[in-house]
Amino acid sequence: MSFSTKLSLAMVLLIVWACGFSTEKRRPKRIEDTQEKREVKRVSEADIINRTRKLGDSITKQAASVFMSKISQQYAEGGYKAAAKFCSMQAYPLTDSLANEYKVFLKRVSNKNRNPKNIPSVIEKQVLEAYEYSVKQGDDIAANVQFIRPGDTILYNNPIKIPSELCLNCHGSSSQISKEVQAILKQEYPNDKAIGYKVGDLRGMWSLKFLKKEIVQGL
Repeated sequence: MSFSTKLSLAMVLLIVWACGFSTEKRRPKRIEDTQEKREVKRVSEADIINRTRKLGDSITKQAASVFMSKISQQYAEGGYKAAAKFCSMQAYPLTDSLANEYKVFLKRVSNKNRNPKNIPSVIEKQVLEAYEYSVKQGDDIAANVQFIRPGDTILYNNPIKIPSELCLNCHGSSSQISKEVQAILKQEYPNDKAIGYKVGDLRGMWSLKFLKKEIVQGL
């Protein structure tokens, strides 16, 4: 190779280098876009908890409203007997329909359960006992959000209190529950513990489980 040829080649390489040419293989744009989205999705634990709390508050508020509306309707149409039968036969299908609508695990739990399905899990029992202790101390209680190990599931709990006198016709003292309703409860729930309440008492709590990845995707 002549000197002039070598010089020409060196000049070409110098110009290419000066223009920012790189011998590295560029990543496809699709991969770069995905990486950019991942960076945008980086959220703090506080963001996840706040989002979960808002969703849980909204779902449980609607669930409580639907329950009370249905029970009031049954009472208006057939008295306490109809309301009691609704609770024993339709409460779970209604809860399941709301869970399917929002794509979450949703249930009600209580240490004084009526339905055996409402017995709390170990972690739910711990939350319930913390609520009960706070009530005894005269402290306010509110929704609780926590990660469940290994961290891909988030547990949301919200206390349930006896909202009105209407509820005492199924959950009050024996003198407040009619013989007719007592007979229904004894037949449907022979091991019933959910009596002896007053308006405002802690009845139990809502328990919802969210997948962390779905919460993050919604942020």
